[in-house]
Amino acid sequence: MTDYLSGNLQAYSPGTALYDRSLTVYGIKIVAGAEVSGNKAVPDDWVYKTARVVQLLLDPAGEGINSSAQENAIKILKGESGTFHAGLPTVQRTLYGSSDSYDLSPLQKPEAWPGLDEHNDRHVSNDMVWYRNVSSPNPPEGKNDIGEILEHVLHTIQVLGIRGAIDGSLEALNGGNQSSEIYKAMNEAVENGIYGLEGYGGSLDRDLEFTSKVITKEYMYLLTFAMWEYNEFWDDGTLSPEWSDDALTPESVLATNPLGHALFTKYIAPIVSKPEKAILLDIFQDNDQGAHGYVADTLEKNTISIVVDEGVVSDSAITVSDLVEERIINGDKVISHTIEYGGQDYKYDDVKDLVMIFLRNDDFTPVFQNEIAESFPDYSEVTYSEVISLVGLGGVSDTILQVASTDGYFVV
Repeated sequence: MTDYLSGNLQAYSPGTALYDRSLTVYGIKIVAGAEVSGNKAVPDDWVYKTARVVQLLLDPAGEGINSSAQENAIKILKGESGTFHAGLPTVQRTLYGSSDSYDLSPLQKPEAWPGLDEHNDRHVSNDMVWYRNVSSPNPPEGKNDIGEILEHVLHTIQVLGIRGAIDGSLEALNGGNQSSEIYKAMNEAVENGIYGLEGYGGSLDRDLEFTSKVITKEYMYLLTFAMWEYNEFWDDGTLSPEWSDDALTPESVLATNPLGHALFTKYIAPIVSKPEKAILLDIFQDNDQGAHGYVADTLEKNTISIVVDEGVVSDSAITVSDLVEERIINGDKVISHTIEYGGQDYKYDDVKDLVMIFLRNDDFTPVFQNEIAESFPDYSEVTYSEVISLVGLGGVSDTILQVASTDGYFVV
């Protein structure tokens, strides 16, 4: 679970004035537009809503999610070694209105922004998430906001995260390769009148690089919306003729674009989780209302003492003191739990059957307090400091081991 980290929104100094805040969630760094070049700053709330959408789309508890594949996707988004954009972490850009809303267009004239080209060169990115897109209703409408943000975050995840996450997907999802699974699925959708290319040059084979970079990502997004029955988030519930109204459910996709249905089932559904519509509609209400619901991780650092079971590092059980325990927590979920021992970090899940934490920040843990209560009822509420007073510091270890072994086991 250590890949599922949700950071705080913080000040960001990337070497360009365009962005002034960032938030990293599940391997994607969201960068927020500053108040600059005659335009307003992207509100913090919009950044949080974008981050919440990332959490929902990469929900490890989502139906049908393959944990290993999804974790691979997050590693790919992070640009980890061995991935197809290794060394280049993913950013999700968020700006206000449109590129033309800035006195100097950051998309048309990036060279006019000192440091922007360098920032772009250090990362990979795809589409922009626009706050109050100039082509959207004013005041904002919740369903339109959902369509806006989902389309572009899906582009980011599906272009920069899922290729390579499942065996064979690096080539299978290469839209520039006419023998790939996704090219064949797109071609079937075009020939069956499901995917219209009038706005994309009219054909798949006209420009294979354009097909790879643009037509493919649009197809994956449209296919995903159809499989999720999300057309209500399109204006008037349709995107025809770009995507036919004859393929707006899983059943109709199977009937009209079976290769697309198979592609989605094999490569997308195991990684990308379908958010519940009710949750999205609660987050994105008309006129910018609705609570974002994003919760950042908290880091809990403790000093602990443990009992190490007999036969692990010694023939007999021993106590080890003053170790560092770190827990990363999100809400009621423990994302990461490690113990430092002998200069090395161990995952708690890997050692929990070999050790028992009996002391945390000079207080007995609930587990060990129960051991005391069961074995020595008269001392059920005794504190660590009281034990030191009773047996002396030199006798504490033997006393702890005596209590721990009363039930016949040192570790529970």
